[in-house]
Amino acid sequence: MMQNYHKNTEKTERDNAIARLEKLHPHKTLLYLAIFGSTLVFLFMIVSYTISHRDPSAFINFEFPKAFVVSLVLLLFSSYTMTRVLPAFAKDDLKTVRNSLGVTLLLGVAFTISQYIGWSELYHSGIYLSGKASGAYLYVISGLHVLHLAAGLVFLTVIYTQMSAVSRDPVKMLIMVTNPYQRIKLEMLTAYWHFVDALWLILFFYFLFSF
Repeated sequence: MMQNYHKNTEKTERDNAIARLEKLHPHKTLLYLAIFGSTLVFLFMIVSYTISHRDPSAFINFEFPKAFVVSLVLLLFSSYTMTRVLPAFAKDDLKTVRNSLGVTLLLGVAFTISQYIGWSELYHSGIYLSGKASGAYLYVISGLHVLHLAAGLVFLTVIYTQMSAVSRDPVKMLIMVTNPYQRIKLEMLTAYWHFVDALWLILFFYFLFSF
């Protein structure tokens, strides 16, 4: 009896999971698949970096870039401002949505600049892209992350521009808040942005404790 109960429960949970996947918007499905693929790529690169890092002479007299610390703080703040978007949209408060997106955009650009400064610090510390493999991986992995962030910035810029244009027209505002796909786009942007933030958080502490 108990065994049948567990089997029925597992079947119900499996059916519910399948039903949720079927209801998932195709664009969301593609986004989650892309996030999964990117996660595998970074995992592979971290493993490769770990193997190459066995040479203890690669980072003699090396100090962790202070700009990377600044970039972490900037990205954490951007994650907070992004969390305000969906609740504000649910309340039809497009002004807060627009402002939150704008601040997130500025923080994203500031993060990119801080990464460039961090690479400059690496260079002046004697860590070169064309040097030892362990040093080159720092540039490659952090650079690949910036490319992921750049994709998010493009998406963010498009939505911010739309919000700015709509906020001046009450009719367009009404159409936007009643359009389900607008919320889906914001959900996708939020999910992707938090993924990029979490990714850098993991990479930051991995790099920090690897030296």
